[in-house]
Amino acid sequence: MLLNHVALNILNQEEFKNFYQNILGMKESKSFILNKNLAKNIFNIAKEIPVLLCQKDELYLELAINPVKNEKQRFFHLCISVNNREALLKKAKENNYEAIHIKRDSPDLIFIKDKNGNCFELKEKT
Repeated sequence: MLLNHVALNILNQEEFKNFYQNILGMKESKSFILNKNLAKNIFNIAKEIPVLLCQKDELYLELAINPVKNEKQRFFHLCISVNNREALLKKAKENNYEAIHIKRDSPDLIFIKDKNGNCFELKEKT
């Protein structure tokens, strides 16, 4: 089995630029509008939703732009392996993104969040 993509909600187009592009280094590969009927049938949301497809290396994200923050996703997170997680943590903090660094024996836990509350656990690439 192979993971094809992960779909997340973001608040607006600027969040893609500010967090996904500038912090995570992702590139937009495609954009489209999820039509109202499909959105209703699949997600029970009866409105058109702009969607951005983006990637970096082998990580593919589908970002649905919806200004409604979903509080039901509190435990959901995406774990990504990066070359220098400390640098990414610093960059997120410098750009006013929520960052959680939990010191423990080995390894420390590091999480960063976008403005919609989507949570990313950072692991060091081995």
